[in-house]
Amino acid sequence: MAALPRMECPCDDDFDLWLELLEVKASEGLLDALGDFLQDYLRTSGRKLYVMGLSGGIDSSFLAALLHSRRIPYLGFCLPIASNTPAEIERGTRVAEAYAMAPASVSLTHKHDFTELYRKISATFAGIYPETTPVAEGNLKARTRMLFLYHVAQLHGGCVLSTDQLDELLTGFWTLHGDVGDVSPIQLIPKSSEYDLARMLCARLADPAPLQAAIEAVPTDGLGISSSDLDQLEAESYAQVEDMFREYFRLRRDERDRGLTAEQAARKVALEGSGPVRRFLASGFKRNGAVL
Repeated sequence: MAALPRMECPCDDDFDLWLELLEVKASEGLLDALGDFLQDYLRTSGRKLYVMGLSGGIDSSFLAALLHSRRIPYLGFCLPIASNTPAEIERGTRVAEAYAMAPASVSLTHKHDFTELYRKISATFAGIYPETTPVAEGNLKARTRMLFLYHVAQLHGGCVLSTDQLDELLTGFWTLHGDVGDVSPIQLIPKSSEYDLARMLCARLADPAPLQAAIEAVPTDGLGISSSDLDQLEAESYAQVEDMFREYFRLRRDERDRGLTAEQAARKVALEGSGPVRRFLASGFKRNGAVL
């Protein structure tokens, strides 16, 4: 059986480890290992269930379907805020309803619109500090959802499930104290491999349609910053993002071990100007966590 790549976040200059993670491939064994980990974590941590937001995207939809397939208890919520499209909301709601695994003792509504709450918070902040940006407003939306998810987790003895994957870790593509949680099962799995895992999981589901819709959807954070995640990353596909990092980390390793030719050095500089690698170089503080 395949094992999960369980480890701490690599240091930014641990090029060999990043390259190893970029080669993690989907398999039935890896899919089983993910389910085993999620099941074992509840047992060993003493937590009763997981809590997660369901955006209608591949990351949260895949994990919701996986929890459902393994009958692992969780509370899933579609939490639209202002910039989410009707299609995103419909996908998130379908996933919440199709793959619900709430304990029988818990009665819940799957969809809660936080648009008015977000607008009140944004307006209050604007009255104190009027300067803002689309990214800052996107962070407010993510942190508003975080407040609710952690509140629910506290009430039910649960823990919040993080849905980030390796591509987002590398590019710093998340909101600190926002769309992250206590447990991050797919954090070290490449996004392209996650898509393959999701397709494998569809074959195990009685109703694969909600997950299939998420697989086919244009990936977006729903925060109104751009029309898609790939637009923000300045890439055509996640496979391209991963290929760029493979090339970049090999060049950085060669530079450290034996130096680069002029052609290689020029290529390294060019990659450092690309969207994904530029974001990697600017987001180390997010991967490193609080400085003690």
